Amino acid sequence: MSNELVSDADVEKALDFLRDNADEMGLAKEEAVRADHMLKHVKALAMKQYADIAVSAQEREAHASKQYLEAIDRTAKAAGHLAKMQSLREAAALKIETWRSASANYRAMKL
Repeated sequence: MSNELVSDADVEKALDFLRDNADEMGLAKEEAVRADHMLKHVKALAMKQYADIAVSAQEREAHASKQYLEAIDRTAKAAGHLAKMQSLREAAALKIETWRSASANYRAMKL
């Protein structure tokens, strides 16, 4: 096909990426979910240290804690990694879809 937008080699690389990175995508999702729940866990533990004050004050102290800040950082990093993996997966899938459309158009022109 002349003037191809996406070559057969590009499609093969995209398919390889989707196959080869399925485990990493799953692990990224797993880590993002774990980090989100750990954030809640860390907050609860921090609030527990201040059980003798009002709940709103417990929450304030928990949000101000170093452990909570570190948990936020881990959550953000996990979410960033997951977003990167999702974007790369989407780009590979769109590359394949572009190739499919171009191939179908080329076949239609040949008829």
